[in-house]
This record gives sequence, structure tokens and C-alpha cells, in this order.
Amino acid sequence: MSTAKILCYTHGLVDGGAERLWACLATAFKERGFDVVFVQDFEADDNRANLHPNIELITLGKGHFRATRKLADVLRRERPDVALSAVGGSNTKLLAAMTLAQTRTQAIISYHGYNEWKTGWLSWFTYLSLPILSRMASRTVAVSDGLRDELVRRWRANPDKTITIHNPVFFPGGIAAPSAKEFAAREPIVLAVGRLVVEKDFRTLVRAFRRVRTPGARLVILGKGPQRAMLEREIKRLGLEDKVSMPGYAREPWAAYASAKVFALSSISEPFGNVVVEAMAYGLPVVATACSGPLEILKHGRHGRIVSLADEVQLAQAIDDTLADPGDPQERKKRAETFSFDVRVPAYTALIDEVLAERQLREDTTIGNEVASSS
Repeated sequence: MSTAKILCYTHGLVDGGAERLWACLATAFKERGFDVVFVQDFEADDNRANLHPNIELITLGKGHFRATRKLADVLRRERPDVALSAVGGSNTKLLAAMTLAQTRTQAIISYHGYNEWKTGWLSWFTYLSLPILSRMASRTVAVSDGLRDELVRRWRANPDKTITIHNPVFFPGGIAAPSAKEFAAREPIVLAVGRLVVEKDFRTLVRAFRRVRTPGARLVILGKGPQRAMLEREIKRLGLEDKVSMPGYAREPWAAYASAKVFALSSISEPFGNVVVEAMAYGLPVVATACSGPLEILKHGRHGRIVSLADEVQLAQAIDDTLADPGDPQERKKRAETFSFDVRVPAYTALIDEVLAERQLREDTTIGNEVASSS
């Protein structure tokens, strides 16, 4: 069991995929013997249940400069061996706090989206300053090969220290994928899960659903976000109130996966797509747009149907075709298991071991040079 101490840092445990990942990843570290502390800027409960109850949770308070100073105090007090950050400006604040704290902590920063730079001035700065940040950090992690290429090509991240680690995705153990006969007996429910934001393009999905011809087909969208009112208006405008429902955010959407017949992802930007893996773990066939994350997960169509971005006609046809022929749920379940925590977390633990070994080598070299110069 490892004795390394890890600090996980993000802005708050809100209802996003990256935030869910960070809570689950911290829990996985704890369960594997690491000493873990979790730090957030502000209180949020959406993903609090995914954080191990024995992990210390520290809240810094709002205000970027205040949070950075407090994070430096936490680093001095806790003295973690490794600190991992995710989402928005958290990478910048972590590296700034480490500069203030002057500790031996090794930083692993991570990027989870193509368009995070649009979410605020600090997020914009965190992408713009990536040439510097990626050299200050021990490693920069991208959650897909497509996103890594974007970070290196567009934002000039250090290619030698920027790596891909596909997200480990949590789903309950012991899931029994339905048989083809059981799938055939299900109601034609199409499920979508995600924050109601522009990038998810649920408007195209709603518009596509007016073209779906499968008798009795219904669309269920789980999530919350700023586009809810617009989507409700669109559903009403198209006369789809009896076919499309939006129950809200589901902290544990497992029952929805277990009852749906098709999973649809309509994003115009998706660096990974945890929900695609979750759906496949339940044997669900997936219809997804040609974003880098889903393309990598589905192996460019081998494990699901791929359609063009923002194309409601293609999307509707693919949904109808998939409802008519769901395919083999066992193959999808096997593919999902390659992204499970048991398979993917070792990539993070190996990275932690690697950066700590590099730190030890640097320190040993420094001591050796000092001894040599004094003799």
C-alpha cells in the first residue's frame, strides 16, 4: 500500500463530469492506500456523495486570489507529495499556490474540455498560459488523444510532459447486460445525460426527435443547467411535450440506464464522454456525434453509431435504426469495462510513482553535486 500523500483540487463538487471524476478518483486513491485530502473553492453537494467519507474536505472560499493564498497555506500545512488539479482556473491557482508555498509537492494538472477557456477570464488565462504552466507542472494530463493534440498544437503545451489518460469511469459492479431478447422487450426510450449547456447541443437532439418514426419512442434528458428554459420552450414549440421529458439531474443515473433502449449523445464538443461509457456498461447501444472522445471510446463506429455534428436528420435516422437493431450488449459491456476504475486508475498511480521517482532523482543528483563541489 502506498504511503504517498495526495491533494486533489477543483473548484467545487458541482454536477459536471470532470467534478464527478475528481471525487471518484480521490476515493479510488483512498481505497488504494494513499493519504488523500480534497480541496475545493466553494461548497457544492452534487458530487459530495462520490467522495469517500474519510477524506478530509477543505473549502477555501470564493475569490481567486484569496483561494490561491489559502491553498498555499494548505500546501504548507498538509505537505502533500503530489497535487492534482482539474477544471477551469484550478491549474493556474495550484501552480501559483505552489510557488508561494515553496514545498516539494509535485503538480499534475489536467484539462477536460476544448471550450473551458470560454468560461471566465481565469479559465482563458489557464489555456493561454499553457506553454508556461505545462513546463512548471510535472505532467499535464488530457482526457483524450484529440484533446492532447489540441493542447499541444493550439495552446502550445510542452509535448514532452503532456500525456493522455482516458477517464476512469465509475459504474456499479456486477451489472448484468441484458440479452437481445430482453432488449427487444424494452420500451423505446432514448436516454441522454449531461449538463444543459451549449456544448451538449440538446436542442439538436430535441429537434431530431420530431423526426424519429419508431412508434412510442420517448426521449428522456437527465441534467440541469442554463439551457433548461430554452429547451422547454423548444419542446413546447415542436409539440413534443408527450415525447420528451427532462426530470433534472440524477446523481446516480443507473436506473435510467437499466430501463432505456438507446443512449444518445448530441454534443458539438466532447473531449471524452463518461456517460457514453456508463451507458455501454449497461449494454446500451450508443448513437453519438463525431467528437474526439466518443470517437475514441466507440473506436470510430465499431461499438456504436457515429453521426455528424449538429445534424438532426442523421441523428434521427441513427436513433430509429438503433431502436430497430440494438446489436450485441455484451460487446458494449466488455468495451466499457476497459474504462473501469480497476483498469484506468493504475495509469494515475503509475504516473504518481513516476513523478515522485523523478523528484527523488533530482534531489539525489543535487546532493551528489553539492558533495562533489565541497570535496
